[in-house]
Amino acid sequence: MIKLNNILQEISNKQAELLLNKIKNKEFKFYARGDNGKVYSINGEDLLMKITTEPDEIAVADKIVGQYSIFNAFIPVIYSDNDRNMYIMKKANTLPGNIRNKLIQFYENYKDFARKQRGLEISIFDYLDSIGTGNIDPKISNFIQALRQQVKKTRIGDLELSLDFRPDNIMIWQGNLVMIDW
Repeated sequence: MIKLNNILQEISNKQAELLLNKIKNKEFKFYARGDNGKVYSINGEDLLMKITTEPDEIAVADKIVGQYSIFNAFIPVIYSDNDRNMYIMKKANTLPGNIRNKLIQFYENYKDFARKQRGLEISIFDYLDSIGTGNIDPKISNFIQALRQQVKKTRIGDLELSLDFRPDNIMIWQGNLVMIDW
């Protein structure tokens, strides 16, 4: 059973009870599928529930849950349940076309750069260092720099190298770029 004390301060106890009852009563519907799991929208809520098979994904969710002020390069996670391999996060919006196109171009250039490194593991952060922050859109550069610092703060093994940095995993929440999948 999901415990109320695991839902953090972002929602009131009354809201938490309503949310937990919705989950218990299966008041959610399929929203999307990724490589490692499924995402469900919770009826009448601006929240998504993700069930994943990726242990590292749950480890990150466990670390960032309820700490959006510290981990604001990630979508806010309001609940994480390691035993059930699930977490509940805020719902983000799609990227504006111009930012998405710039992000896609950055990502394609990163993949080309990584292929040329002949077997070396190259993170998105290594690529940013190689081209310099002045060579990409400031919004993307600032996001990646913040993400680098926050990935370090998680202190999760080689997250820097295993981070699933792809344009599809980046969206907008309250005007800021955020990772919605990692």
